[in-house]
Amino acid sequence: MFSHQLALSRSTTSRDAERRLDPGLLEALAADPATRVLLIDARGRVALTGPTKHPDLPDDGLTPPTLDDVWEGASPAAIELPEISASALDLSGLTTLYLGCESGSGQAGRAQEGSASGTRWLAVVVPQELEVPEAPRVPVGGADAEGAAAGHPDLRALLVRHPLSALRGVGAQMGARDAGLATAAAALAAWHAVSHHCPACGGPTSIVQAGWARRCAVCGALHFPRTDPAVIMSVTDDNDRILLVHGAAWEKRRFSVVAGFVEAGESVEAAVVREVAEETGLAVASVEYVASQPWPFPRSLMLGYRARLAPGQPLARPDGREVTDAVVVSREELTEAVAQRRIVLPGATSIARLLIEDWYGGPIKG
Repeated sequence: MFSHQLALSRSTTSRDAERRLDPGLLEALAADPATRVLLIDARGRVALTGPTKHPDLPDDGLTPPTLDDVWEGASPAAIELPEISASALDLSGLTTLYLGCESGSGQAGRAQEGSASGTRWLAVVVPQELEVPEAPRVPVGGADAEGAAAGHPDLRALLVRHPLSALRGVGAQMGARDAGLATAAAALAAWHAVSHHCPACGGPTSIVQAGWARRCAVCGALHFPRTDPAVIMSVTDDNDRILLVHGAAWEKRRFSVVAGFVEAGESVEAAVVREVAEETGLAVASVEYVASQPWPFPRSLMLGYRARLAPGQPLARPDGREVTDAVVVSREELTEAVAQRRIVLPGATSIARLLIEDWYGGPIKG
């Protein structure tokens, strides 16, 4: 069994859900100098210390960083959330969400669920016109989809000092606290961006429960963030070789494991079998659960599995639409292919890398 940690699955902060209904909670926290702020946008980009990383990854939630980034020699130093006090910012008109609180015990990395003490965190969703600091200013009196007034010079100045980085490109370089906070913030920001109208009647919705729900102004329906389950699996044959596939939209040499969404009325085990068959033409004989990882780009939950092919399978037959190439390799063959840069593996942020290294027996250089 593996001993890795999933970068976006780690959290040392209590979500403090029981306080979300407290009257005036967001206003009180915004006025408290001890409250800390995380800056996020609807594309899953977060403000961090250090230079920006992968700010322009496509919105599909899947496209990885370019190959050139993979060949940087030394591992980048850890990056962190900047220390931003809520009371130092003008949060009027901005979408603000309560993420929870850290432990007040002083023990680093250990949160006390339901604790009333400790640092509390707000997420502030950066309006689209402010995502890039040098973007043109919206005319005074303009507003974004949530009614946020244009301007906010204090927020603009912070984004110049701490530009937005793609969370899915840097999550593995973040500590447990920061990765957990940013993952929740990214999921909420993406959901709010597309939930301004009620799916039941079409009426306008507004944010309630400190950012964790929306209520329709017409029919009163209460809506909560969606999560779409997806399966991702290390597939091995009867010689314990692993199946790796090349996505149609990826750069050459990049390979990963098979993945796909769970369909309506389908079990996750059936989804594993179906996705492998659809993408490679191969039949799965057995399925074993490994681990899960939130992937809020925009709203997936990745359910990781080990799958074993039925004996005597023919060569893989890529579907030509989602998958354009497939290889079955031993550990020795993978080691050589990675060293020679003939195969580029998923980054450390993704559960795909964990599944491959779980099969491999440890970390893979490259």
